[in-house]
Amino acid sequence: MIDYGLLVSVIIAFGVPSLLMWWWPLDTAPIAASGPEPPGFLDVAVGPAFAGLAVGRLVTLALDDPNSLGSLSDMLIIRSGVEFWPGVIGAAAVVAWTGHRAGLPRLSRLAALVPLAMVGYAAYEAACIFRDGCFGPVSDVGLSPSGVSSTMFPIGWVMAAVLIVAAVAVREFAARVRSPAVVVAAATVAVAGVRAVGSIWLPHVGDGLTRQHVTSIVVAVTALVTLCVLAASSRRRQPSLQSS
Repeated sequence: MIDYGLLVSVIIAFGVPSLLMWWWPLDTAPIAASGPEPPGFLDVAVGPAFAGLAVGRLVTLALDDPNSLGSLSDMLIIRSGVEFWPGVIGAAAVVAWTGHRAGLPRLSRLAALVPLAMVGYAAYEAACIFRDGCFGPVSDVGLSPSGVSSTMFPIGWVMAAVLIVAAVAVREFAARVRSPAVVVAAATVAVAGVRAVGSIWLPHVGDGLTRQHVTSIVVAVTALVTLCVLAASSRRRQPSLQSS
């Protein structure tokens, strides 16, 4: 049976950044060096996205039900859970690898792609209305998700708005920074921070933090420390270059 809500969400997630390329062309970034014409978002993102989806699904099965790892049918039930950050790492690794094979500087393809990828993720969050509904805290103003009698404020829409602002900021930041690693770290801080804060208001079973929430906090802190270290290292190198 086809999950039409998920299918529509995926189409929106890939379609919005593809359209955005009219204003944010990839030919302004190092990614253009991979061929005579700058590739489209779909050309660069679809393969890594499927690889990340497979990694995230395998990690979920390994953590929740290792016995189901050998079952293709269990693997294909995406709605039952996909670990977000292992999937992101898997997709990012494929993007970086393909960029390296194309002869690009390390992480340059990934750094060029992350603003559009952030917009794509924002579009997916905003498309919650096409899935089971947009969840959040009970509120007088909001939407009524499927199977819930209460009106909830759509946290996914707020997350989407913040992610779009963050994507614009990361793209502007990338234009001023030479290090692709710094750009990737900044984007990771933004996405992990949005997920960590947004998860506070998302409903979940039990009183403790969910695994996805804890993972986002850990990634946000790790990426922030990495960003600070990279920025400090960059500042130390600049005076030495000027003195030489």
